[in-house]
Amino acid sequence: MDITLIPTKLNGKINARPSVTYSLLHATCQALSLHQVRTGAAQAEASNAARAKDYTRLPGCWSRDLEVVLNCFEALSGDAPTLFCSDDENAFALMLPIAAATKQKVSFTGSGAFPNSTVLPLADALKPRGVSFSRGDLKIKRRDRDRIHEICTLTKRIGYGSFSLTGREDPCFIAGLLLALPLLEGNSSVRMTTMPDSTELPDMAIAVLRQYGVTILRSVDDYGYPFYEIPGNQKLRIPDTVSLEGDWTRAAFWLGCGALGGNVTIRGLSADSRQVCRQILDKLHSLGAATGQATDSANVVSGSLRGCNINASRIPDLVPILSVIMAHASGTSMLTGIDSDAYASVFRVLDAFGADISDGGSGFSFTGRAILTGGEIDASSDPLIVLTATAASCISRMPVTIRNAGVINKTFPGFFEDYAALGGKIER
Repeated sequence: MDITLIPTKLNGKINARPSVTYSLLHATCQALSLHQVRTGAAQAEASNAARAKDYTRLPGCWSRDLEVVLNCFEALSGDAPTLFCSDDENAFALMLPIAAATKQKVSFTGSGAFPNSTVLPLADALKPRGVSFSRGDLKIKRRDRDRIHEICTLTKRIGYGSFSLTGREDPCFIAGLLLALPLLEGNSSVRMTTMPDSTELPDMAIAVLRQYGVTILRSVDDYGYPFYEIPGNQKLRIPDTVSLEGDWTRAAFWLGCGALGGNVTIRGLSADSRQVCRQILDKLHSLGAATGQATDSANVVSGSLRGCNINASRIPDLVPILSVIMAHASGTSMLTGIDSDAYASVFRVLDAFGADISDGGSGFSFTGRAILTGGEIDASSDPLIVLTATAASCISRMPVTIRNAGVINKTFPGFFEDYAALGGKIER
């Protein structure tokens, strides 16, 4: 899909999309309850099935991670199952401890594009609690990348007890461990030996589990690192009602566009959310935008934007929108704490559109310009390009044409519907 965006300031009010992450966690908890995958467990209660939601059909809730995880649960109900993760590293990391807690033997398969570099560190975290691990051969030739290959096989269920993590494990793995350990027959604990980059996803998992009647106690140790105590023999029960929190990650993008000469309000956002992207309001305030927060909504109005320095190490999802705002704010700005290679596409868009941006390796520096040129860019398979180019269109002189713009639907379903609802002008 190729589209052209006419330079427009965004104004209006829209409802926040449901949090994709919370949708995934709720769906996982419901699958754990319905499938009753714990060894020796009875059949799921009829009341649980009656309360369950199909998250793949709820507007705004679908994600590729969700689809892969639910397919894994369908396979998990069999003996010695094989779970197919395609190239989805998040789904693999989440399902690995769940599978280890519920099956004596389980295999994971994926496509040749699966990122095998993360397999061993995650498996190593389970080995001290009795899991045997064998690794598949993922040295894939280019011509075989679409074929299915074994990632790994686990034998022997994980035992309850103490777990020591480095803090550098994938947050999806830590969340999966917290989801799995309450199913075991005895009490467990999880200790970090360093401060993790983010505790957002584990904290969200604990909050969701609480709604399903599962207790996990979170504290900090003498070093200030997270410490989790998990009573065993717990059973998940689907609540009568499930309320999905609005997605701060997606809302943050539109709020940032409000700072680019507009006035944007997003309804349905929790003021005390555990989602890290709620920090967008503080960052926009630092850049000179007028921000407001109510109990269930947030508002941003353009102000006299000024340059500042922001460390984005804990808010990587905000890099595209913050980069565009810094390219526009008067004076100089620095966006640090990022791997600029990972955001090369953000740099490429802004450089092509006339921003004064330089790459320091660990972040970007900007000298603000009142207006960008706009132009044409090919998103290829990168949603970051669509995000950056769309935000840049708010302050561009010429229209912005995005080739292959449909790639944004992988991570941001309904993106251009929200853009149009805020007054954005699209030519197809």
